[in-house]
Amino acid sequence: MKATRKALAGFLAVLLLMSTLAFAAVPASAADNWETLKSGLDNFKVKETGTNYNKKTLKVGAAVTFDTPLYTLTVKIAAIKGADCTVQTTMKQKIGDDMFYVSYLAVSNRDREEGDFVSATNGVSNNTVDLSKIGDGVCYFRFTVRSNIGYEFNNQSDYSRYRDRINEFEKQHAFYFQNVPNIELTGKNLKASTNAITVGTAYQSYCNGVTASGTTLYYKAKSAKKWASKNFAGGKPMTIKKLKTGTVYQFKAAIYVKSLSPEDGKTVITAKGNVSKVLNVRTGFAKAPEIASVKASGAKTKRVHVNGYWETDGDWHPAYDYTVTTYKLTITLKNAPKGMQGIKVTGAHSSGLPLWAKGTGTTFTLNASTAGNKISKSIKIGVCTYANKFGADSGHSGYSPAAKKTVTIR
Repeated sequence: MKATRKALAGFLAVLLLMSTLAFAAVPASAADNWETLKSGLDNFKVKETGTNYNKKTLKVGAAVTFDTPLYTLTVKIAAIKGADCTVQTTMKQKIGDDMFYVSYLAVSNRDREEGDFVSATNGVSNNTVDLSKIGDGVCYFRFTVRSNIGYEFNNQSDYSRYRDRINEFEKQHAFYFQNVPNIELTGKNLKASTNAITVGTAYQSYCNGVTASGTTLYYKAKSAKKWASKNFAGGKPMTIKKLKTGTVYQFKAAIYVKSLSPEDGKTVITAKGNVSKVLNVRTGFAKAPEIASVKASGAKTKRVHVNGYWETDGDWHPAYDYTVTTYKLTITLKNAPKGMQGIKVTGAHSSGLPLWAKGTGTTFTLNASTAGNKISKSIKIGVCTYANKFGADSGHSGYSPAAKKTVTIR
């Protein structure tokens, strides 16, 4: 019986010790977390590390980490597909598993945009942002971190001194980047003369916070090794003058935007977009083309009837008839300048508009017309070459001076 009592007493003692240790472990852990939380609140600092941060052009893989005493938040550009950008956040918490979360994502130059809720340790959230709706210049993705602590530590003796700071915890972390449109020189609005080339109009930004915008144009003769550059303010024609005649020049460009930094609202920061592909343009030839012969043949006259019509302002235009003479115009050059793309002819169409014929040879045939019965009568025409297949006039540019000729329509 005594042995049994001793054994039972020993067993109870072990249970009591284990119970004491178990109960002691919880307060000790909570106390440690409480001291870490207080220290983090009292000494809250943010260390930023990462690549392609510091207002650089946005790229896939760009990331920055915000390391604090309470948590680590990493922001990463996970994907860019068209105008959709996937901005990924990863929250790693240093106290417990569920004490801080990213409450929303704000995007510069836009209204507040809600982000996914992130609360667990190593929690990952993906947010999709439409880059086409973001303004120009230095922009940001801004994340707000809040606490989710509740009353986990309200049994601590000095909890009341930290309660407001815990309940109102809010820290913002911004990922800054440059958002500048890219440019392509297509020749759509190009104009070329014998000694000057205009490759379009400089970019103009209308976004808030932008102090200046435009385009940097790089250019050189194709045979040259070094590029020259010139900045053109937004809305201004990008014209390079004092060029050599009949010479191929190369152009490339990049848009620039100067804007106020969102960090202090005062510092002006210049952001520049990607440099475009190279565009080759030839200036016009210095001399008018030498004409070997001009012939107008196959002339025919016809009556053209125009129906009467009302204008939108209520004026009535009665019907009428007129005569037009159509014919084939054949122009032969003595030689074709190297790089010539075709010819332009003025004075050979009843509308008064020029005619164009493409080609690199010496003989060109055009369908022409003139008002009235002009069979056996003479007209005056002008013939010049063009050096580019694109530009302002029906897709051609780089005109030479015109050779004047008189031709009899037969």
